[in-house]
Parts: sequence; structure tokens; C-alpha cells
Amino acid sequence: MKKFLSVFSVLFFCLNANAAVDADLVNSAENYLNSITGLTGTFIQTANGKKEQGTFSMLRPGRVRLDYDNMPVQLIADGQDLYFFDKSLDQITTVPLTSTPAGILIRKNINLKNADINVYETSADKKTFSLKMNLRGQEGLGNMQVVFDREPVKLNSWTVIDATGAKTDVAFSNLEKKTNFGKNFFQIQRHKTISTSGGDSFYD
Repeated sequence: MKKFLSVFSVLFFCLNANAAVDADLVNSAENYLNSITGLTGTFIQTANGKKEQGTFSMLRPGRVRLDYDNMPVQLIADGQDLYFFDKSLDQITTVPLTSTPAGILIRKNINLKNADINVYETSADKKTFSLKMNLRGQEGLGNMQVVFDREPVKLNSWTVIDATGAKTDVAFSNLEKKTNFGKNFFQIQRHKTISTSGGDSFYD
């Protein structure tokens, strides 16, 4: 279960405090992310040498859903918390959405230059550019690199390295803008009801 939560686990150990940051690349990423209300597409996740694939959906602010093709599990953010739902066991694990990489990408207003987000390195080639970032005050918990296509600017992939050094890559494809998701699309559909603890008002 930990490897799935590490897709969205808390970020970031600053590997090089003196790395160069290109303000134009940061602005391009920020403008793109703020221009998107909803996305849908497919993903391939690589962790511990194993690949899984599935469907990715996002609706700002605060909503994400990953459905895995070959496993009875879902990752769903409903605007308050992120839930790992094992459908075969009808079990839920909950983490605050604000402590996840997904939380950075789906805020109502994405600000990559101030507040609690620290972009500490950028890089680029002819086709893509990337930003490495962490959460201020939580630098010892890992790091995240988000990659974007350059022309046009589009989300390409992200890599999360947690505090133990475990690495999870998620590459996206076939991304299209979409906002007309069903009313309960970002809600867990269960066959029995169990209360869950947690709650995160950041996205209210």
C-alpha cells in the first residue's frame, strides 16, 4: 500500500541548494497549471521496478482520481483528503491532500514562487522542461520533479522521491481537457459504509 501512497506522498529533500532556477520556466509552468480546470488521460506508474497503468482524472480545485487497470484499487481526492481505496478489501487509507504532490498541482490558485512551495532547480531541453520542488519546512521528507512538454506547454510526468529514497515515476499520455465529470465521480463508491477520519479545509 505504501508504494501507491508514495505516488502522492509528502515531498522533497533539496539536493542542491545552489541549483539554477529559470524564472521564465517557473512562470510557464504556473500559467499552464492555472489555465487548466480539468484533465483526463492515461498514466504509467513505475515503482520498485514494477509498472502499473490506468486512467487519470483531475478537476481543480482539489479533485484527482487514478484507476488502475489491473488492480482493484483507486486513488481519489475529493477536495479535502486523498483516499487509497482497496476495493477488494473495502478498506480506505486517508492522508491530507495538502501533504501531497497532487495537492500542489490542483490548488485553486497555484503559486510556484511564494507561499510554502520552493522550486529550487529547473532544467530544459528542446522538447521538455522540468521543475524540482519541495515544501518549505519539510525539506527532509523528499522531493518532486514535474516535467512539462514545451510546445505547447502540457503536463508530461512527475517523479517523487520520498524520505526513504524510494522513487515513483508517473508518466501521462493522451491528456485532454475535461470538466463535465459526473456528480459523484470524485467520491468513493463503496459496498458498505465506514466512517473515515481526517479532513482538510485547505481546498474548501
